[in-house]
Amino acid sequence: MMRKRSAKKRGQPPLSRGGLTLLEIVLAMAIFFGSMAALTQLAWNGTRAAVQARLKTQATIRCEAKLNEVLAGAVPMQSVSNTPFPDDSHWTWSQVVNAGSHPELVQLDLTVSHRGTSRLASMDVTLRRWVRLQSLFVKAVTQEKAEADAVAKPQ
Repeated sequence: MMRKRSAKKRGQPPLSRGGLTLLEIVLAMAIFFGSMAALTQLAWNGTRAAVQARLKTQATIRCEAKLNEVLAGAVPMQSVSNTPFPDDSHWTWSQVVNAGSHPELVQLDLTVSHRGTSRLASMDVTLRRWVRLQSLFVKAVTQEKAEADAVAKPQ
């Protein structure tokens, strides 16, 4: 009499599946695409923050430089609007001069703007400074010179 062979031999583990089920594949793909969406959003936020920081830094530097030009007398202290910078026409500056609460002080608001193709590429920076009128300094120097000349003549 012949013995039937059993599918299971002694000492060997039971036969295991050879592949993944459809549910496991769908779940793995959902985890993968979800993590890719999160990483893409993180990269976009990082890029946006880097662009905004670069533009804000450039705008602040341009605003401080133009304000120093005005205070030094290289640029007249009068109201102007949307004047382009000579090196890049995307950057413009505006200046508003208002009378202050004291007769010798004026409020100087200098704004530097960058208009890009999107809201992300646009930036405005404004610096406000209280300044003595330049004409007062010129008048004081002229008066001191006249007094010095008057004192020097009689001798």
